[in-house]
Amino acid sequence: MKIVHISDIHFGEELVRDKVRKAVRQINEMDPDLVIITGDLTCWGTHHEMRDAYEELSNLTPEFVALPGNHDARNIGYEYFKLYFGKTKKVLDFEDFRLITADSTQPDIDEGHIGIEQREWIEGNIKKGKINAIALHHHIVPIPETGRERNVLIDAGEMVELLIRNGVSFVLAGHRHMPYSIRLMRTHIIHAGSLGSFKILGMPDHNYNIIEIEDDKISLTLKFVDYGEVKIGEYSIHTTVPESVDIYRRIAKPKKILFVSRRNACRTQIAEALFNRLSPHNMLAVSSGLEPAERIDDSAKALLAELGLNSDRRPKKLPEGEDFDLVVSFDEDVNADEYWKVKSPENLDECRKAAKEIERRVRDLISRLIAWEYPAKAKPF
Repeated sequence: MKIVHISDIHFGEELVRDKVRKAVRQINEMDPDLVIITGDLTCWGTHHEMRDAYEELSNLTPEFVALPGNHDARNIGYEYFKLYFGKTKKVLDFEDFRLITADSTQPDIDEGHIGIEQREWIEGNIKKGKINAIALHHHIVPIPETGRERNVLIDAGEMVELLIRNGVSFVLAGHRHMPYSIRLMRTHIIHAGSLGSFKILGMPDHNYNIIEIEDDKISLTLKFVDYGEVKIGEYSIHTTVPESVDIYRRIAKPKKILFVSRRNACRTQIAEALFNRLSPHNMLAVSSGLEPAERIDDSAKALLAELGLNSDRRPKKLPEGEDFDLVVSFDEDVNADEYWKVKSPENLDECRKAAKEIERRVRDLISRLIAWEYPAKAKPF
């Protein structure tokens, strides 16, 4: 599969029209499977600039997809962009390849931002068994000679994790008119320079990328409109996810534990209280019962007071439809991820012994939760 990647044309006061028209002829002769335009089609997002871009780019004979850049989001340009180039987020499928285009712009703001809702949308559209690529306008990682950290996405860290965790093969972007490519773990970040603006920075000519995908390899060529081309390199595609990414995510993820029994009158109450005293602040335990008692046992109440824990508690019913990371049962006939065999105490002395055993198990559980050595997801109750 052959892809042409162009960016930052800047129809308007910056445009060098002859370069764009010559590039369009070159691309038509090349006849790629897809042309991807990663934003800044215009200078100011005005209607006449967007219409000019639409008419000139309509001369492309291959299929092309465009997404907006920060210049296109100025002066309600995002509305004109949708008028001429359609939705700002798209999913395109080919035989072994899926392209997800994202919108990193914000109206009248130069900084790029994806946001949690769009990240979830991207992640939900990544297709296992295919080569997945994401196209957006702004930088995900700093690019030399471009102003660097001022030009990366506001939520670049979250996007980096998304790419690596989901085995995204490559990313196409533009923004600062400097062609560049860098490998980030197993994802290749590929930036296009400017095809149409007179601001071509240190490059000898206006330029665009040619990307060819064959089997498990990507080849990248930098094409100058009037000065030939340079082979940048050939890269292997690896869609497997490095384990280290998930390890960090698992450690940082807040975790919610349910201790459950029939009555929620003693052992589960103690387990909840001890867990919440001993665990780090990104963990929380709750307890409940299938058939909760009217009040907690007197021995449990006294024991909690001895330990300096809140003894003003009431048994609770099982929450409906709530998700937990782990469910621990104290009654063998109650379905859960783990069963803790701790005898139900009948007096305060037995309650003290049960509390020691529960504390031992709670400490062990906290260690396992930090290391993620437990079932990945419990079923909702």
